[in-house]
Amino acid sequence: MRLFLSSLQIRYKFLISFALIFFLSMLLCNLFIYVYVRSNIEDRIESELTNTTAMIYNMVNTSVNVSIKNHLRAVAEKNLDILTGLYRKSRDSDISLEDARKRAAEVILSQTIGASGYLYCLDSRGDVAVHPRAELIGTNVAEHAFIRQMMEKKQGYLEYEWKNPDDKHPRPKALYMAHFEPWDWIIAASAYRSEFIRLVNVQDFRQSILSLKFGKSGYAFVIDRDGRAIIHPVLEDINILQTPELPNQYLTDMMQRKKGRSVYYWKNPGETRARKKLVMFNYIPEYQWIVASSSYLDELYQPLKTIRNMFLGISLLFFSIMLAVTFGISRTITTPLRQLMARFRTATAGDYSARMESRTGDEVGQLARYFNRFMDQLETARQELERDMARSKILEKQVMQAGDRERMNIGQELHDDLCPHLIGISGLAAVIREDLKSRHDPAADLARKMGELVEDAVEKTRQLARGICPVHLVSHGFQSALEEIADQFAYYSGIRFECHMDEGVDILEDSCAIHLYHIAREAVNNAVKHSHCDRIHIALTRDAADSLIHLKVTDNGSGINPDPSGRGIGLQIMDYRAKIIDAQFNIDTGPKGTQIHVILNSSVPEKKEHAPA
Repeated sequence: MRLFLSSLQIRYKFLISFALIFFLSMLLCNLFIYVYVRSNIEDRIESELTNTTAMIYNMVNTSVNVSIKNHLRAVAEKNLDILTGLYRKSRDSDISLEDARKRAAEVILSQTIGASGYLYCLDSRGDVAVHPRAELIGTNVAEHAFIRQMMEKKQGYLEYEWKNPDDKHPRPKALYMAHFEPWDWIIAASAYRSEFIRLVNVQDFRQSILSLKFGKSGYAFVIDRDGRAIIHPVLEDINILQTPELPNQYLTDMMQRKKGRSVYYWKNPGETRARKKLVMFNYIPEYQWIVASSSYLDELYQPLKTIRNMFLGISLLFFSIMLAVTFGISRTITTPLRQLMARFRTATAGDYSARMESRTGDEVGQLARYFNRFMDQLETARQELERDMARSKILEKQVMQAGDRERMNIGQELHDDLCPHLIGISGLAAVIREDLKSRHDPAADLARKMGELVEDAVEKTRQLARGICPVHLVSHGFQSALEEIADQFAYYSGIRFECHMDEGVDILEDSCAIHLYHIAREAVNNAVKHSHCDRIHIALTRDAADSLIHLKVTDNGSGINPDPSGRGIGLQIMDYRAKIIDAQFNIDTGPKGTQIHVILNSSVPEKKEHAPA
């Protein structure tokens, strides 16, 4: 063998060595992938079945909780109505107060809830007023924790553990209480939770459980303590333990263990053979139900068989191909490919002028021509993209300006048209009120309230107009507009506003002033609502050295998320508005507060004079 190998040409030595290494490597890799995928699929299907079983468990418990709460609430509120009626009779002197209390106690004691549930009453001090056990009447039971909760809440639903004298262990119990204030009675309707299973409507969650599928034929099911299938896609209302043709030893084991994992063979009605099955199950002790999710292992491992066969086929195919290869990679291929990679590196650096020389008509030559064609198209696309971006930026600016103009128009209409109209209505309401008042008409008070509501509407309309249309920018100047922002948010208690304005900074073009106004308003709004601060400082200054205008909104709150992906749309809009007016937008945030800083070149046109509207 050694003599044979030494006599072979180097290309054949390389071929045989590469083929053997390749085959062994692929075999080991495929084996590892197969084992890993198999283990991963098993873990995932077990996790999915476990989570689904827990979901079914919670679904049943939720349904029972809702049924218990609604039933007990109905009983408590019904008795509250009875006590209210008796109280009214005693108040109207139809019966005495003592007779009313006696009849109320008789009505309450005459009722039962379930097999052992009952009603009772106690006052806010914990003294028992009504109870089926006569020896407890008049005693104070405030030493129990749930009684203290009742004394505190007086109204609502409560769950607790309780042990009667003849019980061996405490059992879960629930009550709903309603407070009858005239007598200071807390009416409690209580019952053991296990007795409410009859109130559960399985149809509420039956379809949700049956809709859960695992693979092609895996399903979820619910079985009671007697082996009857409460929810099952095929065997519903059938007692599995009493059906001879069905294997039931696995169900018996599940009911004994109550919670866990089980693997067994199961044959559903209509199937020709039993299949291996994985079941994750849980137990609801209050109702003695087994809830389970199941999947058949042959369906689980079917993709693994396909992957195994595919791996073997691919390995044999590549091994056969490698045996057919007699020569290594040709230099006529590697050299053009290296040149092509060098051109790609040049292109990635931003030079789109790189081209390949096409000297041959084979695949390598075609690849070179395709590369050149691709680079031509890429260069053209880059130029078109730059033009489209420039046009898009202009259009975006025009859209923003159109939106601002429309907002200004709406705010102007609200301020100049709707407000006077509402003020006129307010005046008419005042006239009507005076007229009705002079005639001693009771409707005069309604007219007064109507006038007050109209005045509130006028103020709200003015505030809305100022928010969407800062008309005070024109009439009072930009500094006044910033001060008014602080006034608008001054109703937030616990926040102190400070304003610092340099003289002569009001010389701004209208569109710049509007964008700066909205940036400042959004910054103050974010600080008030999200920063948990107690001080906000608004500053408008001009730097004497470079004549730049600085707008700063600073708070001492908890800061914001510095990650751009976690910022809200408000910060993005502020940034965009700053770009429209060729200003710099900076955010400096930390645990000690946040500062929104806009830097604007002060060499902007002076404000235009507006003709009267």
